[in-house]
Amino acid sequence: MSDLPTADPPPERSALSDPSDPYDPSDASGVPVPDLDDLRFQPLVDAAKRALPQRAPEWTDHNVSDPGVTLIEACAERTDQLLYRVHRMTDRQRFAVLRLMGITPLPASPARITVMFARTDRTTGRREIPEGTEVRTEGEQPVVLATTAPLTLAENQSTGVVEALEQLVPVAEVLGTSDGLPGGRFATRHRPWRSGAPVAEPPFGPPLTVRVGGAVWPAVRTFAEAGPGGQVHWWDDASCEVVLGPLVPAEGGPEPHGKVPAEGTRISAEYHVYRGRKGSLPLGTPLTVVSQAGLSATAHGVLTPAEDAEDWRQALERAGLGLAPLRRAVTAADHEQIIGEHVAGLARVRVTALTRPTDSRVPTALAQPPRPAEVLACAVAARDPLRAVHYFDDGGIITPLPLPLGGPGGEPGDRDAVPGPVADTGCLDAVIRTGEGEPRLWFYGTQCLWDGEGASPQDISRAFPDLPDDFSSQLDEVAVLADSASADAYELFFFKGETFYHRAYTYTDTSTDLAFVPQEGSRGVRSLISEAFPGLSPQCQVSPDAVTVIGGVFFFLKGTRTEPALWRREDDPLHVLLVPLFEGDPAQAPPEGAFDIPPDVLESVVGVVDASRLLGERLRVGKPRYHRFGIAATVRPWSSTTADQERTRRAAERALRRYFHPTAGGPDGRGWPWGRRVHTGDVFTVLEAVPEVRATTDVRLFVSDGDVPSVEVSDGGLVLVGDTVIKVDITEG
Repeated sequence: MSDLPTADPPPERSALSDPSDPYDPSDASGVPVPDLDDLRFQPLVDAAKRALPQRAPEWTDHNVSDPGVTLIEACAERTDQLLYRVHRMTDRQRFAVLRLMGITPLPASPARITVMFARTDRTTGRREIPEGTEVRTEGEQPVVLATTAPLTLAENQSTGVVEALEQLVPVAEVLGTSDGLPGGRFATRHRPWRSGAPVAEPPFGPPLTVRVGGAVWPAVRTFAEAGPGGQVHWWDDASCEVVLGPLVPAEGGPEPHGKVPAEGTRISAEYHVYRGRKGSLPLGTPLTVVSQAGLSATAHGVLTPAEDAEDWRQALERAGLGLAPLRRAVTAADHEQIIGEHVAGLARVRVTALTRPTDSRVPTALAQPPRPAEVLACAVAARDPLRAVHYFDDGGIITPLPLPLGGPGGEPGDRDAVPGPVADTGCLDAVIRTGEGEPRLWFYGTQCLWDGEGASPQDISRAFPDLPDDFSSQLDEVAVLADSASADAYELFFFKGETFYHRAYTYTDTSTDLAFVPQEGSRGVRSLISEAFPGLSPQCQVSPDAVTVIGGVFFFLKGTRTEPALWRREDDPLHVLLVPLFEGDPAQAPPEGAFDIPPDVLESVVGVVDASRLLGERLRVGKPRYHRFGIAATVRPWSSTTADQERTRRAAERALRRYFHPTAGGPDGRGWPWGRRVHTGDVFTVLEAVPEVRATTDVRLFVSDGDVPSVEVSDGGLVLVGDTVIKVDITEG
């Protein structure tokens, strides 16, 4: 193990001060002053002044007499002092800071490659190469790898490729001898390997065996758990040291926590490491198959290169992106990073709340025009809606305008008329109805009113006693969402300002009573519009004119704007969307089931997600929705020969399939972007770059329902190219 890199190289010695420094280091004191950093007071001040025109353009006086410049100079002086102190830190102080920040340098990582096995005997029958088959390089200290999956060479098949992972190397070393004093520290030469994969109950420290005088001393999470005679040690992950029991000050005198070995006792450790970059194998490296006769092996491809152990500088650089190796996920990006690091066999991972509608097109009845520029309220049936009735102020008169969904407008009828009590007030806040033929509930000021003869207004606070006081008057809008599981269950949304209140209700309709009754066990929730309906513009996030629900999609109307949004429930799970590795040619149509998630990969992801999620967080693991569409295009080749026409057609089809591929497509070649719709312009862009294509004259996109101007893609969805109809036009013009 003498060729393995050390975990942390010795610190670099600081250079002596710059000769241009006005302070002479060789003065009478004879104490050299190190030049610890070239970023001093004046450069800091100058950099701050250069930033002022962009940060504060109204600040024009940059002279030293300006009070603001005085503050800049004070901050620059303090920063200069802090930089000096940081660069005077010893290794022990530096590691103590890393420990406080929760930064742990990473150990050396293994090489993950593909290995090609080939027959060397003359057998031609079926041959099984089991998982865990070892291959190794030649030499005194060979790199040993083991296959991670079984490989089958079919009859008459001479070669096969399978993934292999570098194996750990055991290390046994003497760390030093005890001086008989408490709090002894003994550094290991290498950083022991420990898996960063999240587990439900992570062990403390790496798999390290510490022997003191030949006896094993186990690790403890804290010396507070150890008594005076406890034969234990503590592992300092930041400084990569074994720490023995300290002497802790107490009221009755210092108390030992953990036994202190006698002077001269030998301290040793046994652990495992990877070789780092010394374990990297160039492509084509010959390998010896350990336990399988009649086979040879070579390094075929590199899946993940080996990396050396981090030093403290590299750990600090990584801390700019994340303070510590993730073992718990707080954000969706945390989940994506953890899954990508610890689960093999995945090409892409996306964690999302799925908050954007699949189809973001606004129905004609809600678009402007034909609807009025500003509406007081909009009535759309919660179940099987056929039309939208807009109510607007026409010279002080509340006027209805019915617009069939997806059809031309119509004349208002008796069922669209505004009740007399509402019309008399000249105020209308909201109208809701459960079905086309069902009565409507009108909200105006502090009152609400059901349709029907003899119906009388009642206070909103009496009709909905569960409403908070501020939602009992002057509402901006009320929307109703039907529950598909029950014919009389609904969710009501009361909007006011930038917040809304919602609760589950049961609709009762008898000859004497019309009412929404809170469902038993439900509770009302107050939420911000901006948080519960992500994606809305700032204009629609406050006091919407109307909110209607069609097909589960909420449409917010504000002035001339109409915006679709999905309601994100408070208990909605995050969706973990997985795309497996694709081994085929991305320029060809993938076989059926090519993007199904292998059961072992799915199980691994579920285990990692369950171990890393926060308490109470819900996640749903599965594959994304793939939107299949077809492309019809007419292109012109450079040559009119039959062979060139066919070559042009094939080249165009291959380019299109590659560009819209889930793992190899997109503008960056790393997969079609999540949730991005497809336009005809995308097809033109692809075909323009095909060398065999001279020009593209026509492009159409089509789905199962026919031609479409663009292919709508759901939030977290991807696309798949189905049929391609490439017409090669050889006419001139």
